[in-house]
Amino acid sequence: MTTEKKFERKHFFIDRKLQGRYMMTFFIPMLIMLVFMIFTLYIASHSLVKTASTIVKMDIQNQITLQFQDELEPSIQSYKSLLKEINMYLRNFPENKRYRGAVLSSLLWVFGIGLLFVIVQLVLLTIFFSHKVAGPVYRFEMTCHDIIDGKYTVKIKLRKGDEMQNLATLLNEVIARSRERLLGLKNAETEEEKQKIVNSLEL
Repeated sequence: MTTEKKFERKHFFIDRKLQGRYMMTFFIPMLIMLVFMIFTLYIASHSLVKTASTIVKMDIQNQITLQFQDELEPSIQSYKSLLKEINMYLRNFPENKRYRGAVLSSLLWVFGIGLLFVIVQLVLLTIFFSHKVAGPVYRFEMTCHDIIDGKYTVKIKLRKGDEMQNLATLLNEVIARSRERLLGLKNAETEEEKQKIVNSLEL
């Protein structure tokens, strides 16, 4: 008993032109997405620093105002007390609820825009590939069903810009040659002519 030899792919680049086009189609949007995400991170970090400095400035100014509002000539003890409070405030600043809320709001806003950009890009890529690839695949499937049903007059016509144009041409050639052979069998006048056509086939 002979066993079929297992097909092993030795080369990853079968059709360099087609594969290269698809690599660039993926690479360029991914590069744009990466640049945008880096820009988004920069904006987010800048926003966080600005938010933190604004809150710290306002809170320290409020503490200074409250500390010295009743003192025309503040004493050294008052300054020491103020510095101690500011030091304690800065030490506990990461736990500041207002700061956390501002950070969360900034992150949601910045990364929300980034996420929206990514979703739009993925949708556009999906539409592109469904338009260029899924359409021809669907047409091939319909043509195969027609041939199974015995319709050898069909012809695959793809839109300009669709992928797999070479495969469409090849399948059209297969259909045309098969039709010629079947017509040859149908129109053969003698048994010898029919046998000659049958012998030329590998069945």
